Amino acid sequence: MADTYTHKDLAGLCGVSETTIKSYRRKFPGFIPVLTRGKPIRFRPEAGEVCLKIRDCFAQGLSVNETHKVLKEHFKEEPSARQRRAPSAPPAGAPDQPVAAPAGVSAEYLEKFFTTAGQMMQGMAGLATAQAKAEQRLRKIESALEKLLEVEAGNKALFARLLDRPAAAAEKEPAPEPGPRPEPEHETDPRPEPRTTPEPRPEPRVRARRIVNVRGPEGEVASYSLERDAAPAPERPSDDFLNTPIVIRNDQGEFLGVPGRLPLAGFVSILIDGADEIAARWAREGDAWVFIMAGPDGDTHALHFVSTTTPRGNLVVLLERLDINGSPTSPQFLQEFFRQVKDKA
Repeated sequence: MADTYTHKDLAGLCGVSETTIKSYRRKFPGFIPVLTRGKPIRFRPEAGEVCLKIRDCFAQGLSVNETHKVLKEHFKEEPSARQRRAPSAPPAGAPDQPVAAPAGVSAEYLEKFFTTAGQMMQGMAGLATAQAKAEQRLRKIESALEKLLEVEAGNKALFARLLDRPAAAAEKEPAPEPGPRPEPEHETDPRPEPRTTPEPRPEPRVRARRIVNVRGPEGEVASYSLERDAAPAPERPSDDFLNTPIVIRNDQGEFLGVPGRLPLAGFVSILIDGADEIAARWAREGDAWVFIMAGPDGDTHALHFVSTTTPRGNLVVLLERLDINGSPTSPQFLQEFFRQVKDKA
């Protein structure tokens, strides 16, 4: 072993930094004897063994006071250094205080510590970025919901105008003016047409008949019979279909009807009676019957009805879909429309 040591020599011997050796001197000045105080400072040969013992004690997790006791058992402490250290010693019976910054920490440990701290800072930065993106997505969702609520409010107002108008169309229509009296030569055939019971499908073709009397120049009268086909009756569902209770399906797939088992005919009657100046007709689309209503403002509402059976085996008519101006509405909008009509039943 060398006769004397410098800070650098002791650091190389213990495998620590020069700063760590200097901290050993500050904590245990009486155990590391100084030989010369010139530059560089040189220490006595026993200083190497003292520094090695301090390093081992700190590596075992011992505190400064515990390490001081170990050094007193193996090495001699200078009296002057003992007196300088006494004021800083803790009172008797006080517990050992932990070292604020443990000596003997290697460069590898510090490097790992700062690497871990850097990774934590990067993780926090990534978390902040993700939070900012989440807030942007949330703002977009809120904007979309506001637009959806505006459209929903507009549709509700449209249905309110359609359903809540007073049925005063008949009072506003003027009485028809009497037409001109027929000429004596034209007489309607007094024979009544035989009454027939119309079938739902197909509708019978009714033939209109008229007797025309033509008077000649010499006073003779000739009779002619004119016949023409009347316009075919509009297509409509059967009476059995119209008299079947109407239901709707909720989000859980359950069938919801109207108290009293309101039939389809009653449901349609509420729509027509609550509307003003509306044109309505039936149309067939596959297995569904479509009731089409056209308002004076040009808006059209097409309600699609299909025949189905409930889980209990009851035959019902299902309001399957509602199209406004050719575009289908949402299931929630259809349920709200059904509820408003049901409240008028």
